[in-house]
Parts: sequence; C-alpha cells; structure tokens
Amino acid sequence: MIKTPYKQRGVSLVAVIFIVTVLALSIVFMQRLSNVSVATNNFGIQGARAWQAAQAGAEWGIFQVLASGCPAASTSFNLTEGALTGFTVTVNCQADTYTEEGSTVTLYRLDVLSTYGSVGVTPDFASRRLALTVEN
Repeated sequence: MIKTPYKQRGVSLVAVIFIVTVLALSIVFMQRLSNVSVATNNFGIQGARAWQAAQAGAEWGIFQVLASGCPAASTSFNLTEGALTGFTVTVNCQADTYTEEGSTVTLYRLDVLSTYGSVGVTPDFASRRLALTVEN
C-alpha cells in the first residue's frame, strides 16, 4: 500500500474563502458607490429646485418694483405649489435715487434668498442667492 502525501489538504478551502471575501468586499464597495451616486444626484436636483425658487422670488420682486416700487425692506414667503413646495424665499429691496443730467433715476437692488430646511438639521438642505438691479 502506497501512502499519498496529504500536504495539499485544505488548499481549495483557503482559495474559496479568499474568493468569497473578495466578492463580499466588492459588493460592499459597489453599494457604497451607488449610495454616493444617488446622494449626488439628489443634491443636484435640490440645487436646481433652489435656483428655480430664487428665480421665482426675483420675478416677484421685479414685478413689485415695476408696479409700485420696493414692496418692503424685506419680504418672505413660502412656496406651496409643485416641486418648489417647502422653499422659503426672502426678497430684500433697497432703492437708491440718482440725478443724471437733470433727470431722476431710481435703482432698486434686489437680494433674493431661497432656502429649503435648515443647515445641519435637514439632510437635503439647499439654498441659492440672487442679486439684481432694476431701473425704473
């Protein structure tokens, strides 16, 4: 009877454990990468919504200036329709009057801030600021 050496015993088990470990780590890495991708996409969408809310506030401020001058030093309102629900828009207005070659010119400076949630409290917090000048 010839005895065969058993030095190779269990080598395949070590290889299988190594492969399973590598596959598990790859799955965890891909899941985290997917989560980061989704979060980045959500922040991009939220930033675009904040920009649109600021644009809405700027258009409201321009309309008020052209209709009757500065509406107030500062006006805030909440948007409640469609994708902009939950945004707070603050419009600050300052009027400056100048005389140019005998005619009076009024420049209105509008500062518009749109925010969603609170910094450090709301996970998808977003804000955008617009500054513009209107001559009437």
